[in-house]
Amino acid sequence: MLPLLLLLIAGAVVFVLFSTGLIKNPLKNLPFFSKVAKVSTKSEYKNPFKKETQYVNPFETYKNPFVVK
Repeated sequence: MLPLLLLLIAGAVVFVLFSTGLIKNPLKNLPFFSKVAKVSTKSEYKNPFKKETQYVNPFETYKNPFVVK
């Protein structure tokens, strides 16, 4: 019973120190408490079937006969 009472008193002291501003709240600046999303999305689309947007490996030793260049 005594450890529970001491824990309750310590919690109350910490709450008072945070609420009065004597100790700054370290959890205030964490990113999961922010209200604004910081992720930007791209709306750019590249057609994978266009020849200009396909990847060509310059170090390729095997030449595929079905690849039209």
